[in-house]
Amino acid sequence: MDEIVPVILGSVLGALVWCTSVGRMRSVLAILAVFAAGAFATILSGEIQLSWVYFLIDFSEAALGLAIGIALVHFFRRSRAGSASVRN
Repeated sequence: MDEIVPVILGSVLGALVWCTSVGRMRSVLAILAVFAAGAFATILSGEIQLSWVYFLIDFSEAALGLAIGIALVHFFRRSRAGSASVRN
């Protein structure tokens, strides 16, 4: 159960970053979102007391979540744009 938290958090932050920023700021915010989501999940689950390696695991899971969030934003924007052109 603890392993899904960084993925979900990364997805939400990825969608927010992609929708609210542009250019270089988008890349910077995406990197910060991955680190924040990974650190939050590691500390929240208490895995930090076991080993620092869990930071790396949770960072990679948060990065996966970020990619999923960005892909979902692209999918929904593309499907909405496609449905608008079909109506015309």
